[in-house]
Amino acid sequence: MSRRIERRIAFHQLADYEHYVNYLRENPGEVEVLFNELLIGVTKFFRDRQAFDALKERIYALLRNKKNEEPIRIWIAGCSTGEEAYSVAIIITEYLDGLQTKRKPKAQIFATDLDANAIEHARAGFYFSNIISELNPQQLDRFFVKKNNGYTVKKEIREMIVFAQHNLIKDAPFTRLDLLCCRNVMIYLTAELQKKIIPIFHYSLNVNGLLFLGPAESISGFHDIFNIVDSKWKLFERKEGVSSMGKLLDFPFHVANQDKLAKTDVAIKSGHKNPIAEHFNKLLLDNHTPPSLLLNDKGEILYINGKTNRYIQLHPGEAVMNIHRMIREELKYVLGNALHQAQSSRARVEISEIKIKELDKVLLISFCVEYLQEPGLQGLLLVTFYEKAAPKKTPRKTKQNSTISEGAVEELEKELIYTKQQLHTTIEQMETSLEELKSTNEELQSTNEELQSTNEEALTTKEEMQSLNEELMTINMQYQTKAEELTQLNNDMKNLLDNIEIGTIFLDNQLNILRFTPQVTRLFNVISSDVGRSITHIVSNFDYPSIELTINEVIETLNGKELEVKTKKDEWYNLRIMPYRTMDNFINGAVLTFTKITPIKSMNAQIQGLLSYTQAIIDRFPDATLVLDADKKILVHNNLFLKLFHLTHAEVSELSFLEIVNNKWDMKILSEKLSITEPTGEDFYVQHHFNGIGLLNLQISIERITAETESLYVLILKFREK
Repeated sequence: MSRRIERRIAFHQLADYEHYVNYLRENPGEVEVLFNELLIGVTKFFRDRQAFDALKERIYALLRNKKNEEPIRIWIAGCSTGEEAYSVAIIITEYLDGLQTKRKPKAQIFATDLDANAIEHARAGFYFSNIISELNPQQLDRFFVKKNNGYTVKKEIREMIVFAQHNLIKDAPFTRLDLLCCRNVMIYLTAELQKKIIPIFHYSLNVNGLLFLGPAESISGFHDIFNIVDSKWKLFERKEGVSSMGKLLDFPFHVANQDKLAKTDVAIKSGHKNPIAEHFNKLLLDNHTPPSLLLNDKGEILYINGKTNRYIQLHPGEAVMNIHRMIREELKYVLGNALHQAQSSRARVEISEIKIKELDKVLLISFCVEYLQEPGLQGLLLVTFYEKAAPKKTPRKTKQNSTISEGAVEELEKELIYTKQQLHTTIEQMETSLEELKSTNEELQSTNEELQSTNEEALTTKEEMQSLNEELMTINMQYQTKAEELTQLNNDMKNLLDNIEIGTIFLDNQLNILRFTPQVTRLFNVISSDVGRSITHIVSNFDYPSIELTINEVIETLNGKELEVKTKKDEWYNLRIMPYRTMDNFINGAVLTFTKITPIKSMNAQIQGLLSYTQAIIDRFPDATLVLDADKKILVHNNLFLKLFHLTHAEVSELSFLEIVNNKWDMKILSEKLSITEPTGEDFYVQHHFNGIGLLNLQISIERITAETESLYVLILKFREK
């Protein structure tokens, strides 16, 4: 909490906690932001894969014993953005798919979290493509649908789960559960709060229900109500039998105290009983039923029936209701052995005629220990005592050398045989216990060494973490600065792309759209949600069916392409396709730019029209005529010119007239006249020998026509043979 608060203080550039408290008072919205900062949402599909393998094996064994009409009830406490809930749903669905019966049990999964935003994300069931590293291909294909740049959970899995906002500390828990997953939640709670939550989990589970915790969590102090299934991956099973849940449920849930509920139920039921029957039953229990004790697996006395003061005694000191502390010394070892045998074999054990002395009397005590399996009493032990007086010895007159009576000898032999049996059993138990103690001692020594080593490593790690924390704070400040710069650059880039009239679209190597500018929407029917789709799936507004082939050719050959395309609205664009190069000169797709050239195409059409008009005019001239531009290129010529100088159309088309004059004709005087900036416009006569033609006497006329801009003009040359 301190780190998260200090992060907000640094974010707002405040001096200390006091200033931040004042900021919270002045800005109520910051309270909600701080609350969301405190919530940890780190999760993924099948986090700790081996832990889920252990869970799968155990939950399948549990579900095999369920009847088809019984629902499978599961609670995911602290589900974050839903990955863990969907992981459990996948496990349950795979189990149900393997069942051969037509009527399969219905799965009910309740997924809760304190973070409302995380719950909304979980309900949507959409996750980015990086989940392919967390799921195998079969699960990805079976339970997910690819959508844009991610995957969506299929309806079949989504409908199994109910997502709800839930406060684990205040709100009532879900009950009658087969599985309760609460992974990596209690590590953020104090030890006192953890001790209050564990009994609630016990209360929520069915008998033999499973509790699944995170690898850094435990149920320390509650091993009397849970069995350890997998100590490494923190998988526990709810113990059979009744526990003192009334004392354990000291928690601010909306769950009534179980002792009070039991007393209320008893009071309600007892109000309807017949008083005579009630007193008669009490009389029978007190005077006509043998004394008995109800014990749990630790020997704690849960209920006493009849008068047991001959068998159990209170000792001075702290009051402990444990049979091993309270039983008479004569019965202590025999009863301990019987309890152990009954618990191991889960059967009835009978012990007969144990002598105890009470004042001047000798009593023969028999008892039986029964392992209970009735609903509601599973795992408990019932000890029932029976007694009878020892037979009185009849005195006999004997001779001086009288011997012990045969009955006394027989009795002593029986007692000796029983004592030998008890001693043998005790020796075996002691040897077994000794071996277990040796093994436990070795494990404890090994654990102690590991803990010492771990402690040293933890001290070293603490120092490293402190140093690393300082480095991270420095790096964090640098990242914040970089993030601000990146935000500014993104803003500049966005404004640049939005305001230029050049449409740009970025594609990856599979021709999927990565980004595009607003101007592209005029050429493709594309919207923001189409990011991630192939451009071949997008309808274009121009006629160029081979665009896919051209783009792939550019990516493969790395040679750019320029094309002119026409839209359905008769607008012309210059399409330029170039390979997309990263900073490390890696080709990662293509870039398409569209520049509007409709005005240029219109102007070219007008110029072509003017040239056609000019051509038609000069074709009517009686003289050989040429029209040159400012660079002395031939724009238009008539057939008389070609006929006079024995030339073809291909030889003069868009050719510089000076090349013909200087290289082919070698007419220096004409070259000089053309190089004059402003021709006089007067005619001049030339007599010149042309190769392949012979000597020609020519009258040449040069006329300049100037436009509004002096740099734009044309020259009209006329040749007349004299």
